[in-house]
Amino acid sequence: MGESGMGQREQKRPEAGGLDASRALQAGAGEAGDPGAGGGDRAGAGAGTETGTPPGGAGARPAKGRVKGWLLAGMVLAVLIGVPLAVRFLRGEAPAAEQGPGAVPVEVAAVARRDVSRAVRLTGRVAPRVEIKVLPKIAGRIKSIEVDVGDRVRAGQVLVRLDDAEIAAQVRQAEAALAVAEAGARAAAANLEDARRNLERMKQLYEAGAVPLQQLEQAQLRYDQAAAGVSEAQVAQARAALEAARVQLANTVITAPAGGIVAARSAQVGEMAAPTQPLLTLVDIDQVQVEVGVTEAEVNRLRPGQEVPVTVAAVSEKPITGRIASLAPAADPRSKMFPVKITLSNPGHRLKPGMFAEVSLIAEVRRQVLVVPVGAVLEKEGRAVVYVVEGGRARERRVEAGLSDGKFTEIKKGLREGEQVVVSGQEFLVDGARVAVKGALS
Repeated sequence: MGESGMGQREQKRPEAGGLDASRALQAGAGEAGDPGAGGGDRAGAGAGTETGTPPGGAGARPAKGRVKGWLLAGMVLAVLIGVPLAVRFLRGEAPAAEQGPGAVPVEVAAVARRDVSRAVRLTGRVAPRVEIKVLPKIAGRIKSIEVDVGDRVRAGQVLVRLDDAEIAAQVRQAEAALAVAEAGARAAAANLEDARRNLERMKQLYEAGAVPLQQLEQAQLRYDQAAAGVSEAQVAQARAALEAARVQLANTVITAPAGGIVAARSAQVGEMAAPTQPLLTLVDIDQVQVEVGVTEAEVNRLRPGQEVPVTVAAVSEKPITGRIASLAPAADPRSKMFPVKITLSNPGHRLKPGMFAEVSLIAEVRRQVLVVPVGAVLEKEGRAVVYVVEGGRARERRVEAGLSDGKFTEIKKGLREGEQVVVSGQEFLVDGARVAVKGALS
């Protein structure tokens, strides 16, 4: 294939318009560094002329292909260089020349003033504001139970009825006894009146000398005996016995002492009820309460009526605002903690007694103090330090930290308002290290 083959390849080369930049670069390098290649091209061109190719046709077309290759290579290089620079510009990053070699990328935040507080998280359980154990006042067999668990009741509503047959009979007996006592009292009163009149008559006859002294004395004795026979105490006793029987009869009907919801039922119809055994449990959960215990260090920082955030995870992750209802003046002898009761409104009855609750008590508040994000403060050799960005370098600064609320930490000494402190990337820093600020937290 000699020279004619080379000529044919040279004729096909211009048709490959899709040469990539690398092939164009290789072609250019071959032309510049290998003179023999150029001679081969010329030989190929001559061969093409000898075989009938028009003069100048085959030789001109490869030259145009190499120019196109150089242009494509230049475009690719421009894209490869320009795209990263554009991305860095849009991100707000400094050019490599400005960052300097070995610059550590960091994020910063400004030292600012704000309120910071220390909260004490305590746990407790939701309890009803009012819980009533319904017990019978007398023993008796349960005749009927008018309500069940979950029923809402009002004050005075009938809950349970006991068998009242025996007590009803006792009431009738007491009523009869009272009637007998009242009848006896009326007879005694009539007898007394008769004796009084007879005594008055005898006195008149004796004064007139018509009757002896003996008859007058007999009339006086009869009057005294009649007066002794009349006793209101007997009537009062019978009346009291009747009242007691009626009270016992009323006690066979057990009513709700207050409005609420039936939370528990521990008796069945036909069982014997006793004054020591609760039949039902009523609760009022329009308001609920959470009881927690605080230490002696926090109890004096709290006050009744203070608002407290309470989180009941079973209902919502969002805290519910409650109020301190009471603070115990003395510690519990077993736990050594001071009981605190917190009241919560419960309009939809979503808070159920027994649910787990977390209470966040604000134990201490600092107003408008210098703060930095929690992550900015590091501990080195037992000291609290931060890194302050000054002139493109990180300067290690010893500080005195105060309260922390989990997001911000109070800085008592060592920083000024407005200074930029490193909040991300500080674990790679040493004092004086070059830094490249990648972003700032507000």
